[in-house]
Amino acid sequence: MTSPADLSHAVLVRVAEFLRTLPADQLAALADGSARLQLTATAATAATSDRPARPSVAPKSRGTAKAAPAPAVEPEKVRADLAAIDDRAAAGRYLDDLRLTVPQLKALANNLGIAVPSRATKADVRRDIVQWTVGRRLDSSAISRPAPVRG
Repeated sequence: MTSPADLSHAVLVRVAEFLRTLPADQLAALADGSARLQLTATAATAATSDRPARPSVAPKSRGTAKAAPAPAVEPEKVRADLAAIDDRAAAGRYLDDLRLTVPQLKALANNLGIAVPSRATKADVRRDIVQWTVGRRLDSSAISRPAPVRG
């Protein structure tokens, strides 16, 4: 059992067995990204592995943790406004007109339930907000629309 496919299968079976033991709240946290699984080497595997074991502790902070800035706008108002917009470009213009900074946009995305990478640029955060609020709704309605009858 040294082929990558066999090893992958064995690992996935073990992960599935582990996931079956987790309570529903922890599974939900894994599913929404607020929790993660982490690979750590055991003492036996660390001694026999040809690769150095990665540390299992979190990296040290580079300074004091900064609290997320308070959003400059009401997230529920923005959610309602974006729900009324039926065009990705118009949604982008709407967000641009709010004149939010990158931290404010990230806080808005977080309040809207949209995960964005920590190193995301303003354009990235704007694109993600538009996609997850307006774009997915437009995609869904386009897919569910019946095809026109051809005569």
